[in-house]
Amino acid sequence: MNDSPDSPELHSNRHLASKVWSRLGPWRWRLSLSLGLLVFSVPFINFHPLVWGIVADDLIEGSLTGQSLGIWLAIMMATYLIGLAANAWHTYLLEKTGQAFVKEIRSDLFRKFETQSLGYHRDRSTGELVTRITSDVDAMEQSVLQGITGLIEEVVTFVVVAGMVLWISPLVGALSILPLAFAFLFIRVYNKRVKAIYDGVRKRLGHIGSFVQDRLAGVQVTQSFGREGAEQADFDGRAESFYDASVKASRLRNTYFPIVSTFGFVNNLVMLGVGGWMILSGNEAFTIGALLAYRGFWWRLQSPIRTIAQTSDILQRARAAAERVFELLNEPVSVVDRLGAQTWVEKKGAIAFEEVDFSYLPSKPILRKVSFRIDPGEFVAIAGGSGSGKSTLLNLVPRFYDTTGGVIRLDEVDVRDYTLESLRAPIGFVGQDNYLFDGTVLDNLRYGKPEASVAMIEEAARAANAHDFIVDLPDGYETRVGQNGVKLSGGQRQRLSLSRAFLTEPQILLLDEPTASVEPESESMIHDSILRRTASGQGTTLLVTHRIDLLRQAPRILFLSEGRLAGDASHDKLLATCLDYADAYHRWEAEER
Repeated sequence: MNDSPDSPELHSNRHLASKVWSRLGPWRWRLSLSLGLLVFSVPFINFHPLVWGIVADDLIEGSLTGQSLGIWLAIMMATYLIGLAANAWHTYLLEKTGQAFVKEIRSDLFRKFETQSLGYHRDRSTGELVTRITSDVDAMEQSVLQGITGLIEEVVTFVVVAGMVLWISPLVGALSILPLAFAFLFIRVYNKRVKAIYDGVRKRLGHIGSFVQDRLAGVQVTQSFGREGAEQADFDGRAESFYDASVKASRLRNTYFPIVSTFGFVNNLVMLGVGGWMILSGNEAFTIGALLAYRGFWWRLQSPIRTIAQTSDILQRARAAAERVFELLNEPVSVVDRLGAQTWVEKKGAIAFEEVDFSYLPSKPILRKVSFRIDPGEFVAIAGGSGSGKSTLLNLVPRFYDTTGGVIRLDEVDVRDYTLESLRAPIGFVGQDNYLFDGTVLDNLRYGKPEASVAMIEEAARAANAHDFIVDLPDGYETRVGQNGVKLSGGQRQRLSLSRAFLTEPQILLLDEPTASVEPESESMIHDSILRRTASGQGTTLLVTHRIDLLRQAPRILFLSEGRLAGDASHDKLLATCLDYADAYHRWEAEER
């Protein structure tokens, strides 16, 4: 690999370090104080071998007295306690900084997830995102902060102890330190080889998290098709891939670390051999006390080498995790407020599409030159075959996606000129499969309007024909519904979703096949609640449906065919003038018989 200052790897490491450092901005003073305490504590904690050497020499020379021994013992104890206290304070400040760092990163990641467009989430696995906001962030905190601090501690220890052994004897000290230089070279080689391996380990872990989340969500489908064995085999294959990558890293680690430790032990041989030889030869520059002090310092010289090797391994894992985290943080948000966007104040509910084009992929247009106008308070049904662009059309109104061409206007203003918050607040959306959060019925209904009173909630529930079934639940409105309303039927979930939308009193209500997957009793009740709302003129309503009774009662229908607006009229008029609509209608009619 290229080690030049301009090498891509070196540039990447510096860039990553720069990002981490910038993220630590609010806590740099605390981190600096922590590192200062660390540097301060090292000489005190490592002072005692020097005392051993001095006391031993005094003992051999016969100059040691009870008083001087007591003084040296007091000095040894005092220096150790000072170093220990400073180190404890350093550790506390470091852990506090680490937790604040993790909280900030997770908060920013969650904010990024929440503000990304539906297209972003459509193209990414939920399990992968969960892995990054949990285990990858943890790996960053534990490895970046604790790993780097451990590295600094060992480097400072090495420098302090090396200075002490060189002060005692420049010759023995220099020869003792020499083997450790080779250990550092091995660590550099190891870092280069292990980096790619740990990148693969983190990716495979993310794949496992994504797979598990997806399969747990669809466990009923798995069991209904008897695919448990196949899914187990698939999971085992992914787990085996993660195992292989982890074992490869372990094999490399356990090849290099013993070599590094061996160089550290050679340092011990040099100390004893050269030091012993100097004593035997009568060299007064090196004494038995010095040899004893060297024995105490040996493990403090060898320990940093072993720890640096291990910390270096940890930092490589952190690097892989940090890259995955910052990859998400750096993802641009595709749907954002325009510069100078205004608040939508006087909400009337007029909708206009002007030559609107849209495509998820450049080569596959979904909507083509769609134009129409809807007046405030109007009820309009949207019909069309599968893939004609009906759901996409609804998703464009609140800017879940941005158009690829043309303009959408609400009350004569381009939707992109409104702030997202003021645009979406007066728009209610009920889709085919609406998510209910793991909480009570009351919590879910209040989600869009937290300040709503119980009376308001019950009124919205009655309007959606949901109140009666809610009060029959074990704990009424305080009944917990489970994740995504798993304890409720499909129809009950949809009626709660409709109630949730009604409660916000939306100026524009978007309904995307709200009865597509519910039982007949619930379908009838949902139809009734929709028609009651539209009859009372409570805001503008756009309803995607192919249900015969709703199409017949809709004053106006927009019929889409292959992404184009093929018809715009009442049901009777479309039957008479739009052959595509007539064919589709008769097909839907036959399906409902």
